[in-house]
Amino acid sequence: MTEIEVEGVGTYRLPNDWQYGRLGRMRGEKRHIAVLAFGCGMTVRQFAKLPLDRQQAVHRAYLALMSPPEPEPADNDAMALPGGRWSTELKVKVGCWLMHMKSTLPRGHFGPWVERQPGLSRSMAMQCMALARAYQDRLQAA
Repeated sequence: MTEIEVEGVGTYRLPNDWQYGRLGRMRGEKRHIAVLAFGCGMTVRQFAKLPLDRQQAVHRAYLALMSPPEPEPADNDAMALPGGRWSTELKVKVGCWLMHMKSTLPRGHFGPWVERQPGLSRSMAMQCMALARAYQDRLQAA
């Protein structure tokens, strides 16, 4: 999400690099108000003339854009992984499951998701996915 429609004000977008450069000398509350105003395409004076409830709505839009993304439903999917040594067959199954999960998660979310899985390290996940890819390639070649 990169923009939010604020009723009575317009579209709020996070300021771009040029606008952040203009904010360089400001500090504290003045800087925050300027971020809110620039995101609406207004000057600080124009923003100050808005009713307090509209200013608060813009602030809520800013907070919504700055908050971390909600976890995908797939983040909660878990597979019971046994302890000890894994057979090649189990590694292929786990690798197929991991490749499916990687395709459903947004870019950049798979690594942290793997680290949250009990009994699965990042290196084991890479090994399982490599075995699953090789297995799928052999099936396609046959």
